[in-house]
Amino acid sequence: MPRERREQLILDVAGHVFARAGYEAAPMDEIAERAGVSKPMLYTYFGSKEGLYLAYIERAGGELLERLVGAAPIGDQSAAGLRSRITEFLAFVEEHADGWRVLYREMASTRPLAERVAQLRARIVDAIRRMIETAPETRPVYAGAAADAIAHAIVGAGESLANWWLNHPELPRETVAGWYLQVVRAVLAGPAHSTGSERSL
Repeated sequence: MPRERREQLILDVAGHVFARAGYEAAPMDEIAERAGVSKPMLYTYFGSKEGLYLAYIERAGGELLERLVGAAPIGDQSAAGLRSRITEFLAFVEEHADGWRVLYREMASTRPLAERVAQLRARIVDAIRRMIETAPETRPVYAGAAADAIAHAIVGAGESLANWWLNHPELPRETVAGWYLQVVRAVLAGPAHSTGSERSL
C-alpha cells in the first residue's frame, strides 16, 4: 500500500479511537492494530501520539473549513448562500462524526493543540461577523462588538445543535438545517422594536 494511502487509513482509525476515548486515554497499540501496522511504523509516520493527533485535527479541520468556504461564492450573503453553508456544515458532521467530536472536544481543551482548533474556529467566526456587518438588513443594528458577539453566538448555537443532532441521527439533515436557518434568520433580523440606545451598541 502506498505510504500516502496508508497514512490516510491510519488517520481514519485514529479519529475513531480519539473520538471514543479522548486524546489522553487513546491507546497507540489499538490504533496500530486496527490500522494493520506495527507500533514502530506508527511512530515512523507521525513521530508521536501528539503528532498523530495533530495530523488528524489538521485534516478534519481543514476539510471543514474548505467545505464551508466552497459552499457558496465569496461575498454571497443571500438566504440561499446561508442555507448552503449551514447544510454543508451539517453534512460534514453527518459524514465525519468522529472528526467533529474530536474538533469540538479540543475546543474545550487546555492543551497546546487546542490552539490549532481555536484558530480554525476564529476564522469561521470572523467570516460570520463580516457577513453580519455587510448585510444591509443587519448593519444598522449589529456592528463592531455587537457583530462579533452575535457571530460567536451563531457559531456556538451551530456547534451545540450539531452535538444534539449526533444523538438524534433519525432526523434528516435538511430538517435540522431548516431549524438552524430559522434561528440564524431570527438573530440577524435584529430586535423587533429597537430603541435608540440599542441601535447605538
